[in-house]
Amino acid sequence: MAKFCNSFERLAHFIYRIKMEVGISTKGKLFLLLFFLIGSLCWSQDIDINDSTKTTNPIESLLIDRDLRNWSVRLLGNVKGQWFRLSNDNARLSYIPNNLFGIGVGVATRKLILDIAFNLKDKSTEKTYRFDLRGGFLAKSNVFDFYFQRYRGFNIENSINDTSIFRDDIVSIALGIDYLYLFNSGEYSLNLMRSGLSDQKQSSFSFGLGGFIVYNQINADSSIVPQELYPIFNEQARIIDFTNYGIGIAGGVVSLIRLPSDFYFGISARAGIGLTIKNAETEAVSFSPGNPMIYKLKATALFGYKWRRFYSNISLGASTNRSSLGYGNNSAFNLLDGKFVVGYRIKANKKPVN
Repeated sequence: MAKFCNSFERLAHFIYRIKMEVGISTKGKLFLLLFFLIGSLCWSQDIDINDSTKTTNPIESLLIDRDLRNWSVRLLGNVKGQWFRLSNDNARLSYIPNNLFGIGVGVATRKLILDIAFNLKDKSTEKTYRFDLRGGFLAKSNVFDFYFQRYRGFNIENSINDTSIFRDDIVSIALGIDYLYLFNSGEYSLNLMRSGLSDQKQSSFSFGLGGFIVYNQINADSSIVPQELYPIFNEQARIIDFTNYGIGIAGGVVSLIRLPSDFYFGISARAGIGLTIKNAETEAVSFSPGNPMIYKLKATALFGYKWRRFYSNISLGASTNRSSLGYGNNSAFNLLDGKFVVGYRIKANKKPVN
């Protein structure tokens, strides 16, 4: 276990240095340290991994599967994005990135899914520059999901008219950990179903209880509210820098439904509530919104089909974090992740003996 903790600590420091390079504020870096510290405390428990070969390296045991029947290669198409909203009682502004779609290749085992996708870009000069990192794993009944995203360049759409403008100076950073303990998990895992390697024959259902940690940051060279909409949004909405640190509790359900002819359907949903520390700066004033509450919703759905050597599935996940900015203004940070996969098992399972 000590080797595992040391390895995790080195990994945390490495990722922390990456985050420093992409422009997180000083407070954000401190929050990131807390982020990985809590993660290391959660992950330092005993982890039961099924593997045909024992190893003295816990990291290797966690990630590497030596049974070729548990390996597959895959082609994929995906859609990924983060966008945020600013609203009051009279209007809503939506900040939406461009070039959401991508294609790629990957490998999957019963322990790890590694997919590499490349964004499809058009010839437009209005491009969103992004860094996306998402992942998750299942340790016994403990389900962890994590993400880190940095986007620069957004279309601003408003609810007043059909006009849209592109701002390449707006930068949004989102990172977080979602955790859920499943009370009746059995062998069920959405990640395992995504890999196309699960041989689960029965439907399952489980409740879960856990929590979340979030960090969001927005900054721009000038107000994120277009100047022509100043009469509709007050001074406190004309933000040039905003940070949000949050922690909370969450509960949810996960379910797998076996369908006829080797089709399957999986779904998970959770809701959470927590507390935040928020700081905002406009061109004229700086303030800390007084309402500390944050509300989180997250849902994931998966539909797939498995042959003996081939498999295919489509998954879609979405989440939103909502909180008040005070002075009649509200914010929402939204994440979207969709994927279509066609995979091929490197080595087929043996046919059952009649």
